[in-house]
This record gives sequence, C-alpha cells and structure tokens, in this order.
Amino acid sequence: MKKILVWMLAGMVAVTASAQDKQPAPGPQHAPKHLQGPGPRVNAEALKVAFVTRQLNLSVEEAQKFWPVHNSYMEELKKARVENKDNELAFEEKALAIRKKYNGDFKKILNSDERANQVLKLEKDFNNMMRKELVERMKKNPNFQKRMEKNPALKKRLEEQRAPKN
Repeated sequence: MKKILVWMLAGMVAVTASAQDKQPAPGPQHAPKHLQGPGPRVNAEALKVAFVTRQLNLSVEEAQKFWPVHNSYMEELKKARVENKDNELAFEEKALAIRKKYNGDFKKILNSDERANQVLKLEKDFNNMMRKELVERMKKNPNFQKRMEKNPALKKRLEEQRAPKN
C-alpha cells in the first residue's frame, strides 16, 4: 500500500511539475523521424521521478518534502547553464556551489549523508540510462542502420557509449 502511495505521489509531482512549465515541451511530432519509435510516448520527466523515487526508496512523507526542493535544485542548475552557456568553467563553478547548497537541504529531508550524496549522482545515472536506451532504439531503426554502414566513425562512437565505464 505504501509503495502504491509513493508511485501515485511521484506521478502527481511529475504532472504538477510539467504543468508549471512556462513553455510547452515539444511533442513527438517535433522529434526527428529516427527518434520516433512505435508505442506510447512516455514523459522523460515522469521516468526520472520514478527512477529517483525508486533509487532513494522515498517514503510518502519524504517524497512530499523532497520533490519541491529537487525541482528548485534543477531549476537553479538550468539557470546556471543558460547564464554560462559559453563558459564551461564558470558553469561548473556555479553548479558546484548549487550542489553544495542543496546537499544540506537533501540531508535534512533524507536524514542521511549517503542518500543526500546519492541524489547528486542519480542525475548522471539517469541521463546515462536514457542515453543508452536512445542508442539502442536508434540502432534498431533501419534508416539509422544505413547511416552507420556509411559512417564508421558514428558506429564507433555509439559502441563506445554502449560500453560500460569503469
């Protein structure tokens, strides 16, 4: 019962977060043809909410406190990226300051240094998982297969991305 409540809460947070966007997200009709696969479209943000909730094993109470703080954290990171789009070093410095700032908030909510640190790693883990899924879907696309045959460098890059990093 507790898990059902956590999943329902995660879904509500995802819907609420996406409803608050100022600009509408591009829909599947705007995605390149080679990225449009069969089956229903799944919001990447909803997948991320489910992934983070599951990885952190958030209780309902924790989730209610965690997601508003996490959403603020992500907004600050996005803002720092936009403000420093031409200066990678400045962005990394700003991102580090933001991570340090929110790490304390995450510790208070999650009652653990380990879980708070895990929050900071989960973004990379999720992005890597999504990247691998995209590569796998692209490889199944017949048009993309033809492009890879004509471009060995592209094939090599994709294989490097699939290889596990140590």
